[in-house]
Amino acid sequence: MSSRSRKERPHRLDPNVHWSRVLGYVQLEIYEEALIELSMIPDDENWGKQKRMIEVEIFQHQEDWKSMVEVAHSLRMEFPDEVQWWIADAYATRRTHTIQEAREILLEGLVCHYEDGTIRYNLACYACMLGSMGECLDFLKEAAKRDERFKVMAMKDEDLESVRQALRQLGWGDVVV
Repeated sequence: MSSRSRKERPHRLDPNVHWSRVLGYVQLEIYEEALIELSMIPDDENWGKQKRMIEVEIFQHQEDWKSMVEVAHSLRMEFPDEVQWWIADAYATRRTHTIQEAREILLEGLVCHYEDGTIRYNLACYACMLGSMGECLDFLKEAAKRDERFKVMAMKDEDLESVRQALRQLGWGDVVV
């Protein structure tokens, strides 16, 4: 529990001072204090996006999926050209709703970010979890074409346990990146 309650806010300082404190608390994994400091920064156009970006990170570390999905969804709607918000929204949606709903977000994101390997990798994970092994392997192969590191990740990812043998047969267990 934080030494300060959520209601007890620090004295308002220059936003840059609060931002520096936020980053320090996040680095130290003291997320409640980071959120208190973050609340002292104005929600204007100079700080709004930065605040929401760090909130996504904090909520993910706290496993506060409901809060994360709200912020990530708003960022995805406002900045659809930035692939990370599609991925963050899907990641939190998977935990607050269903894998199928998360999958739908990423399929929509794939239209905007066709060359993105991370979307394809996550779609492979979702396909595997939903029992669509062929689709999973197709997405994994496409992700690996974009970045060889996905092969290494796939060999360790719990979501992909069901296709691990097929990946070994493709020679993925021997990959060094």
